[in-house]
Amino acid sequence: MNMKQKITAMLLCAAVLPVLSGCDGSGQPDADTETAAPTEAASASAETETLPEIPEGAIADASGSFVYTGPLRQGGDDENGYIQVPLGYVSFQEEGVSGLTQYSDVSGTNIITLDHYADIDYQTAANNLRYYMQEDATIEGLTGATVQINGYNSLQLYCHFTDVDKFLVTWLIEDPADPADCYYLAIEFTSEDANVMACSSTFQTKEDYHAAAE
Repeated sequence: MNMKQKITAMLLCAAVLPVLSGCDGSGQPDADTETAAPTEAASASAETETLPEIPEGAIADASGSFVYTGPLRQGGDDENGYIQVPLGYVSFQEEGVSGLTQYSDVSGTNIITLDHYADIDYQTAANNLRYYMQEDATIEGLTGATVQINGYNSLQLYCHFTDVDKFLVTWLIEDPADPADCYYLAIEFTSEDANVMACSSTFQTKEDYHAAAE
């Protein structure tokens, strides 16, 4: 089972938990929650250093710690939401998983995934995903936080997969059109390509995407 298949199975089969463990009421990780690079570096930068300057035409993630300066193209669809992805990323469908909107670099290493879940709110989905991720022995540094993604309410989960030496950040995003549903955004990347996280700031629901295009 590949990494995306594992994550999808975790989300769909998980039991409901009352709260997002590892995250206190402030939306920050608990003090004894382990964090691995590059999130640790981003946190330290945000607290003790000046955040990187965002050049004209570049994009940054919600924290301002990750800045992507390369060219972008529009991705996404009405079913799973919209996002800008690096130019050169190609559309693909991961084997054994259906219904996703996915883009990857030509190596297939760095991957952006969109999905939409009906009849499960974003908090429940994040709780479920967090629970099953904790049971995966290949995951380290699992961290949760409450964040705003381009103005949308979301819960973020971050981790490092030791077996493939890749990082995964997922956002379970409230669907404003129906809060009983949620969007799923995931970005898989190597430490050298962490700035692709900045693409998360361009996420839009189908309603907002089409409204902006009018």
